[in-house]
Amino acid sequence: MDLLATLARQVLIADGAMGTELLAAGAPADACLEEFCVSQPELVRGVHERYLAAGARLICTNTFGANAVRLARLGLEHRVNELNWVAAQLARDTAKDAGAFVAGVAGPTGLSEAAMNEQGVDLEAVFAEQLGALLDGGARVIILATFTNLRELEAAILAKHALHHCPVVACVVCSEDARLPDGLPLDEAFARLKAADADVVGVNCTGVSPALLRALEAWNGDLPLAVFPSAGLPENGRHPITPEQFARDGLALAGVNVRLIGGCCGAGPAHIAALAAAFAER
Repeated sequence: MDLLATLARQVLIADGAMGTELLAAGAPADACLEEFCVSQPELVRGVHERYLAAGARLICTNTFGANAVRLARLGLEHRVNELNWVAAQLARDTAKDAGAFVAGVAGPTGLSEAAMNEQGVDLEAVFAEQLGALLDGGARVIILATFTNLRELEAAILAKHALHHCPVVACVVCSEDARLPDGLPLDEAFARLKAADADVVGVNCTGVSPALLRALEAWNGDLPLAVFPSAGLPENGRHPITPEQFARDGLALAGVNVRLIGGCCGAGPAHIAALAAAFAER
């Protein structure tokens, strides 16, 4: 399967938040959720299966924080290869009968610019270790998610390209006025990511605001767009963004040429099911 060819033909629906579902299943808030791929694989597999049943045709590995820098905070930095390889295998095996894409996911290190410089972190090496294990495990799409520092994201893209030719989706976090935390407009961020040879650019962990829709519609950089909106963390058993509203937001995103749409924090199988139903009916 060719992701870019698929996006040229149609809007592709991705899954929602893995962490939300694992926490809802009883995972402790301070647990290393990525380690569940090894210690509780059926729990992770169940999340993948629920998203596939909801209509997702791209599922993401449970590896957002599985780089050496983040894992070191829990004394697990020596398990980067194991956790990422197992997560990719688990997602691949779950998705094979559904004909869905499997995306290996990597998030940022969580370090500030000052901390990166002070510690002398080799960003390319950090991401190469994680992405290499995801690719070895069978991922054939890479999604770099929730980045706020473009230098870090550019290093991750470079590391991916040194390893494999598969597509890389580069996603930043932006505010409701379509700017990164440092104030950089979204179109300028996308232009830098295009220059770094990202195959798809987009945003995640954000709400769908009028300013975001305008910025996406104005993008003319000749790269497919991806958006993974948040639905908000559950409060008293309810999500701030209902599945119905999530589906309406998804249709609005498709209306401004977004080709890959999934969910982030708080978006569960019900949100993805509503999104899939909305696209089936349009």
